[in-house]
Amino acid sequence: MPELSVTDEYARRGIDTVHLENDRLRVEVLAGKGGDVTEIRDKRTDVNVLFETPHEWYAPAAGQIGSPDDWFTFLDHFPGGWNSVLPTAGAPAQVEGAPLAHHGESTLIPFDARTTAEDDRVVVSLSAELSRYPLRVERELTLEEGASRLEWEETVANVGEVDVDYSWVQHVALGEPLISPDARLEAPCETVHVDPHHDPDTRRLPAGETFEYPVYEGDDGEIDVSRFPPKDERVHDLAALTGFEEGRYTVTNPELDLGVTVEFDRDLYEFVWYWGAFGGFEDAPFFGRNYNLGLEPCTSRPTGGLEEHVENDTAEHLPAGETVSTALSLETHAAG
Repeated sequence: MPELSVTDEYARRGIDTVHLENDRLRVEVLAGKGGDVTEIRDKRTDVNVLFETPHEWYAPAAGQIGSPDDWFTFLDHFPGGWNSVLPTAGAPAQVEGAPLAHHGESTLIPFDARTTAEDDRVVVSLSAELSRYPLRVERELTLEEGASRLEWEETVANVGEVDVDYSWVQHVALGEPLISPDARLEAPCETVHVDPHHDPDTRRLPAGETFEYPVYEGDDGEIDVSRFPPKDERVHDLAALTGFEEGRYTVTNPELDLGVTVEFDRDLYEFVWYWGAFGGFEDAPFFGRNYNLGLEPCTSRPTGGLEEHVENDTAEHLPAGETVSTALSLETHAAG
């Protein structure tokens, strides 16, 4: 395959799939399912830095896309990776008569895809319109020649004739072998808000607690969320990082000589959700099998869903006929 290429000739599990590739990265995009990015493979180390789910998952069927009490529609069809989640983030909700399942609708619908190959870059342009909310989503993923950086530009338009509230999370999940007890998180933020709804026996951080990043000082000692426990400790934490000086974070693993830096618009994404599932997600569908770290730029504080985000004034508001745009990137690099 040439060093710089883009192809839409393949399908994965019956899902239309696009591959972008240069001499540094290989990127897989499930155009037919939410435009999910399921692989960002650093060729120098031959590591896919994204989380790959250990449980079986399936392509969404046409038709029903989730009732307001449905936590599993998203998880049944979750391959891992990087997913753009609209119009609600977190718990199921019912808003303006629309029943919205866990993590909404945008990851469950097919996107139209158009590929472009130029001398110095390859691009896939994705577009779709939601069924239950008046949002049109347009996304452009770009890989330039010689770059180890995936560029992600996205625009959401309110195509309805009434104003709407929404929550928007970039569900970036990093996985093994990048995520390990050897890895470290560097995030230029101030505060950690522990999810008030998250209370499994395997959590380390008390539900609803707030502390200064990165160390929580509890009765049983310090917990440093920039470090990751071994899988046999069975930890499952959920929190939100906020107060970012810059819109970025970096995870490095010296044992692999590999790092990942994600950049995002901190004016839009005030929070970065921290989903630390270090063997401690013992319920369905994972049953303790996953070891991953979600670091998910989000407009809203987790995780009660859009109804709660409206109540706590962290939902975004999009007037009829208007748009909101954002740009993100993920870059792989040496750990040093």
